[in-house]
Amino acid sequence: MITVLVCCSDTRRRNKITSLLQSMGITVVAEAADAPQALRMASSSKPSLVVIDIEQYNYKEMETATIIAKERLAPVILVTVPQQQNIIDTINENPAMSYVIKPVNQWALESAVYTSLANFRKMVQMESEINKLKDTLETRKLVEKAKHILMRDLNLSEPEAFRRLQKQSMDKGIAMKDLAEAILLNDDFKKF
Repeated sequence: MITVLVCCSDTRRRNKITSLLQSMGITVVAEAADAPQALRMASSSKPSLVVIDIEQYNYKEMETATIIAKERLAPVILVTVPQQQNIIDTINENPAMSYVIKPVNQWALESAVYTSLANFRKMVQMESEINKLKDTLETRKLVEKAKHILMRDLNLSEPEAFRRLQKQSMDKGIAMKDLAEAILLNDDFKKF
Protein backbone atom coordinates (compact mmCIF):
# COMPACT_ATOMS: atom_id res chain seq x y z
CA MET A 1 0.00 0.00 0.00
CA ILE A 2 1.35 3.40 -1.00
CA THR A 3 0.94 6.13 1.60
CA VAL A 4 1.47 9.80 0.84
CA LEU A 5 1.91 13.05 2.72
CA VAL A 6 0.67 16.09 0.77
CA CYS A 7 1.99 19.56 1.59
CA CYS A 8 0.46 22.67 0.05
CA SER A 9 -0.37 26.04 1.58
CA ASP A 10 -3.40 26.47 -0.70
CA THR A 11 -6.29 24.31 0.53
CA ARG A 12 -7.94 24.06 -2.89
CA ARG A 13 -4.77 22.83 -4.62
CA ARG A 14 -3.99 20.50 -1.71
CA ASN A 15 -7.47 18.97 -2.01
CA LYS A 16 -7.01 18.54 -5.78
CA ILE A 17 -3.69 16.71 -5.33
CA THR A 18 -5.20 14.58 -2.56
CA SER A 19 -8.20 13.75 -4.76
CA LEU A 20 -5.98 12.79 -7.71
CA LEU A 21 -3.88 10.51 -5.49
CA GLN A 22 -6.93 8.85 -3.96
CA SER A 23 -8.44 8.27 -7.41
CA MET A 24 -5.26 6.25 -8.18
CA GLY A 25 -5.90 4.07 -5.12
CA ILE A 26 -3.19 5.77 -3.07
CA THR A 27 -3.78 6.50 0.62
CA VAL A 28 -3.12 10.05 1.77
CA VAL A 29 -2.03 9.61 5.40
CA ALA A 30 -1.39 13.27 6.19
CA GLU A 31 -1.88 16.76 4.82
CA ALA A 32 0.26 19.73 5.79
CA ALA A 33 -0.41 23.41 5.19
CA ASP A 34 3.21 24.50 5.59
CA ALA A 35 6.78 23.24 5.43
CA PRO A 36 7.51 22.84 9.18
CA GLN A 37 4.30 20.86 9.63
CA ALA A 38 5.22 18.68 6.63
CA LEU A 39 8.61 17.89 8.13
CA ARG A 40 7.07 16.88 11.46
CA MET A 41 4.42 14.76 9.72
CA ALA A 42 6.97 13.08 7.45
CA SER A 43 8.92 12.02 10.54
CA SER A 44 5.89 10.81 12.47
CA SER A 45 3.62 9.29 9.79
CA LYS A 46 6.42 7.60 7.77
CA PRO A 47 4.73 7.96 4.35
CA SER A 48 5.93 6.05 1.28
CA LEU A 49 6.09 9.35 -0.60
CA VAL A 50 5.83 13.10 0.02
CA VAL A 51 4.24 15.50 -2.47
CA ILE A 52 5.07 19.17 -1.89
CA ASP A 53 3.46 21.97 -3.89
CA ILE A 54 6.22 24.56 -4.16
CA GLU A 55 5.23 28.20 -4.15
CA GLN A 56 7.52 30.35 -6.23
CA TYR A 57 10.40 31.70 -4.10
CA ASN A 58 9.31 29.79 -0.98
CA TYR A 59 12.62 28.49 0.29
CA LYS A 60 11.14 26.81 3.39
CA GLU A 61 9.32 24.31 1.18
CA MET A 62 12.50 23.61 -0.80
CA GLU A 63 14.49 23.24 2.41
CA THR A 64 11.91 20.84 3.81
CA ALA A 65 11.86 18.79 0.60
CA THR A 66 15.65 18.59 0.64
CA ILE A 67 15.74 17.49 4.30
CA ILE A 68 13.09 14.80 3.76
CA ALA A 69 14.93 13.46 0.71
CA LYS A 70 18.44 13.61 2.19
CA GLU A 71 17.35 11.97 5.44
CA ARG A 72 15.77 9.24 3.30
CA LEU A 73 12.42 9.66 5.05
CA ALA A 74 10.69 9.24 1.68
CA PRO A 75 11.05 10.21 -1.96
CA VAL A 76 9.72 13.69 -2.72
CA ILE A 77 7.72 14.92 -5.67
CA LEU A 78 7.70 18.69 -6.12
CA VAL A 79 4.71 20.28 -7.81
CA THR A 80 5.95 23.46 -9.47
CA VAL A 81 5.56 25.98 -12.23
CA PRO A 82 7.66 25.49 -15.37
CA GLN A 83 11.29 26.55 -15.60
CA GLN A 84 12.26 27.13 -12.00
CA GLN A 85 16.00 26.61 -12.31
CA ASN A 86 16.56 26.39 -8.54
CA ILE A 87 14.18 23.42 -8.37
CA ILE A 88 15.84 21.66 -11.29
CA ASP A 89 19.26 22.22 -9.67
CA THR A 90 18.01 20.81 -6.34
CA ILE A 91 16.53 17.75 -8.04
CA ASN A 92 19.76 17.14 -9.96
CA GLU A 93 21.68 17.18 -6.66
CA ASN A 94 19.28 14.80 -4.94
CA PRO A 95 18.14 11.60 -6.67
CA ALA A 96 15.32 11.10 -4.14
CA MET A 97 13.42 14.02 -5.67
CA SER A 98 11.42 14.54 -8.84
CA TYR A 99 8.87 17.06 -10.04
CA VAL A 100 5.57 17.58 -11.83
CA ILE A 101 4.64 20.78 -13.64
CA LYS A 102 1.45 22.65 -12.75
CA PRO A 103 -1.39 22.26 -13.55
CA VAL A 104 -1.21 18.72 -12.24
CA ASN A 105 -3.03 15.98 -14.10
CA GLN A 106 -3.54 12.37 -13.06
CA TRP A 107 -1.31 10.88 -15.78
CA ALA A 108 1.70 13.05 -14.91
CA LEU A 109 1.24 12.57 -11.18
CA GLU A 110 0.79 8.81 -11.47
CA SER A 111 3.90 8.53 -13.61
CA ALA A 112 5.90 10.62 -11.11
CA VAL A 113 4.63 8.58 -8.15
CA TYR A 114 5.62 5.18 -9.51
CA THR A 115 8.90 6.39 -10.99
CA SER A 116 9.86 8.13 -7.73
CA LEU A 117 9.06 5.07 -5.63
CA ALA A 118 11.01 2.75 -7.94
CA ASN A 119 14.02 5.07 -8.09
CA PHE A 120 13.98 5.55 -4.30
CA ARG A 121 13.94 1.78 -3.72
CA LYS A 122 16.84 1.33 -6.12
CA MET A 123 18.77 4.16 -4.48
CA VAL A 124 18.27 2.79 -0.96
CA GLN A 125 19.24 -0.70 -2.15
CA MET A 126 22.39 0.61 -3.86
CA GLU A 127 23.35 2.62 -0.77
CA SER A 128 22.96 -0.52 1.32
CA GLU A 129 25.12 -2.50 -1.10
CA ILE A 130 27.75 0.24 -1.09
CA ASN A 131 27.83 0.22 2.72
CA LYS A 132 28.22 -3.57 2.74
CA LEU A 133 31.07 -3.33 0.23
CA LYS A 134 32.76 -0.61 2.30
CA ASP A 135 32.47 -2.79 5.40
CA THR A 136 33.85 -5.80 3.53
CA LEU A 137 36.77 -3.76 2.25
CA GLU A 138 37.49 -2.37 5.70
CA THR A 139 37.34 -5.89 7.17
CA ARG A 140 39.79 -7.15 4.55
CA LYS A 141 42.20 -4.30 5.31
CA LEU A 142 42.03 -5.00 9.05
CA VAL A 143 42.46 -8.76 8.56
CA GLU A 144 45.42 -8.10 6.28
CA LYS A 145 47.09 -5.92 8.94
CA ALA A 146 46.33 -8.46 11.70
CA LYS A 147 47.70 -11.23 9.50
CA HIS A 148 50.98 -9.35 9.06
CA ILE A 149 51.26 -8.84 12.83
CA LEU A 150 50.80 -12.59 13.37
CA MET A 151 53.35 -13.33 10.66
CA ARG A 152 55.84 -10.98 12.33
CA ASP A 153 55.25 -11.97 15.96
CA LEU A 154 54.70 -15.72 15.53
CA ASN A 155 56.93 -16.23 12.50
CA LEU A 156 54.06 -17.69 10.45
CA SER A 157 53.56 -17.84 6.71
CA GLU A 158 50.72 -15.81 5.24
CA PRO A 159 48.37 -18.81 4.80
CA GLU A 160 49.17 -20.00 8.35
CA ALA A 161 48.45 -16.56 9.79
CA PHE A 162 45.14 -16.42 7.93
CA ARG A 163 44.16 -19.92 9.08
CA ARG A 164 45.04 -18.93 12.66
CA LEU A 165 42.73 -15.89 12.38
CA GLN A 166 39.93 -18.02 10.94
CA LYS A 167 40.28 -20.67 13.64
CA GLN A 168 40.33 -18.12 16.47
CA SER A 169 37.32 -16.38 14.95
CA MET A 170 35.33 -19.63 14.80
CA ASP A 171 36.53 -20.94 18.19
CA LYS A 172 35.72 -17.71 20.00
CA GLY A 173 32.58 -16.93 18.01
CA ILE A 174 33.98 -13.52 17.10
CA ALA A 175 33.70 -11.84 13.71
CA MET A 176 36.98 -11.69 11.78
CA LYS A 177 36.78 -7.89 11.79
CA ASP A 178 36.47 -7.75 15.59
CA LEU A 179 39.31 -10.22 16.07
CA ALA A 180 41.54 -8.25 13.69
CA GLU A 181 40.75 -5.02 15.53
CA ALA A 182 41.65 -6.67 18.84
CA ILE A 183 45.00 -7.88 17.43
CA LEU A 184 45.75 -4.39 16.10
CA LEU A 185 44.83 -2.81 19.42
CA ASN A 186 47.00 -5.29 21.29
CA ASP A 187 49.87 -4.51 18.93
CA ASP A 188 49.44 -0.79 19.59
CA PHE A 189 49.62 -1.40 23.38
CA LYS A 190 52.86 -3.34 22.94
CA LYS A 191 54.49 -0.22 21.50
CA PHE A 192 54.13 1.71 24.76
